[in-house]
Amino acid sequence: MAGTNKKKKFLVSDPIIILKNPQLPENIGMVARTMANFGLRNLRIVKPKVNWPNKKSFSASAGAFDIIEKYTKVYDNFDEAIKDIHFLCATTVRKRDLNFKYATPKVAVRKMKINYYDKKIGFLFGGEKAGLSNNDISEANLLITIPANKAFGSLNLGMAVNIIAY
Repeated sequence: MAGTNKKKKFLVSDPIIILKNPQLPENIGMVARTMANFGLRNLRIVKPKVNWPNKKSFSASAGAFDIIEKYTKVYDNFDEAIKDIHFLCATTVRKRDLNFKYATPKVAVRKMKINYYDKKIGFLFGGEKAGLSNNDISEANLLITIPANKAFGSLNLGMAVNIIAY
């Protein structure tokens, strides 16, 4: 679906997308693409499995080059990547034996608009192979679960970011 119009003003908002341990450069490119689709631009990558930047990411981004070149920061340390975040949402498909509040994307965004509209908000996504660890999740203020088929809830990284960005 070709919907790029270079004559239109590019609308942006400030939430930060954080990818922890992403493996495939194509998925990072698709994340950049969906971020551009929904006016997000701040991307943080923690310990990517590939050298960054990567040609495959550019190809998969479908033209979201500014996000990859200008608005992506790579971190070696997870704590460093989230230290300035006021409200962190972690995404997970698995229910954990942790004392956490869970919300759907719609409920989470509504809560943030009311309570955190003037704060730095981050959305944390885990790597393709194993998602986020309990230690990663313990840093979050809220867990977001995307309502999916309980028998097959695993989403592609780009798709998960797309749902949250929407």
